[in-house]
Amino acid sequence: MKEYTFDDIKTIVRPRLGEEVPLTLFRILRIIGMRSLLGESSGQTLYMMGKSVGTMIGAATVEEFREKIIELKIGIPEVEFIEEDHVIVKLYECITCAGFVYTGELFCDMESGIIAGLLEKVYGKKAKSTQTKSWSAGYNYCEFDIFLY
Repeated sequence: MKEYTFDDIKTIVRPRLGEEVPLTLFRILRIIGMRSLLGESSGQTLYMMGKSVGTMIGAATVEEFREKIIELKIGIPEVEFIEEDHVIVKLYECITCAGFVYTGELFCDMESGIIAGLLEKVYGKKAKSTQTKSWSAGYNYCEFDIFLY
C-alpha cells in the first residue's frame, strides 16, 4: 500500500464546497464509525494514528505546535510546563467532544496522539500523552498529561 505525505493530501480542489466539512460528519466517522468497526481497540488505534499524523505534520517550537493545532482546527491549546519532561495541554473547543453530552467517558484518543506526535518533534524525545479531562466528563476543555522520555 502506498504511503502518502501531508504534501500529497493538502491540495484540495472544491471550488463550490471548499475545504471545510461539517463537524457532525467528522464526529459520525470518528466516534460512531471507528468505534463500530474497531470496538474496544478504537482508542489505541486512534491514538497511534494521531501520533503518526502529529509526527508527519511536525512542529519545531511550542509556538508552532500551538499554531498547527489551531490551523488544523483540532482545538485551541493552552500549554503548561510542569517539569522539564512533563507538559500539560488544555485543549479548548476540541474537535471531537466540545459540546458533547455528559458520558463520563474520555475518548479524545486521536487528539492525544496528535499532541504527542507534534511534541515529539518539538522536543526531539518520545512522548506519551494521556487524556485526563474532557467535555464529555464535565469540563469545558480536554486536558492531556504528556511525559517526554
